[in-house]
Amino acid sequence: MDRDAMADTIRVSDEDLLARFVRGDDDALGQLASRYEGTLLGLARGLLAGRTTLAEEAVQEAWVRVIRFAPGFEGRASFKTWVYRVTINRCREIARRERRARGPRAPEPEHRDAAGVAELNGSLRAAVAALPGREREAVLLCYHAGLSQREAAGVLGIAEGTFKSRARSALKRLRRELGEDA
Repeated sequence: MDRDAMADTIRVSDEDLLARFVRGDDDALGQLASRYEGTLLGLARGLLAGRTTLAEEAVQEAWVRVIRFAPGFEGRASFKTWVYRVTINRCREIARRERRARGPRAPEPEHRDAAGVAELNGSLRAAVAALPGREREAVLLCYHAGLSQREAAGVLGIAEGTFKSRARSALKRLRRELGEDA
């Protein structure tokens, strides 16, 4: 087996890449971004009602925070858990800002960019978008991002039992919304 083939079979951990970035290896951050960028963007779109521009802003802000706080990363959680948590927090912050800007009774804007419209097609996406925020986070972390319930609970900083309750409630709502017997 040649050296390149061996390198492909050995995957460097996220935490090792972050440590390399902290030591000055900018390529390591690029590798982390290539691993997570698409999933984080999809998660942010789901949390921000398909608004791609806001989702891109949230993910960009999340990476800025990763860069800023990387030297203090202590590894109490995995990098994966940390970057998802940072992204969700940025999405929450942007959603609050948007609600304040629209005023207390303004409806959700109907206009979405073309990518957002394409992503929201279908009854399932619409039903997920209609879920209350905490339940939507649970569904997106498990079924979009592919996290286990334990990992997702860690991302949200809640007990696994609390997470399971939110996920169960979300799935029950989705079944009801989609016309399936719960």
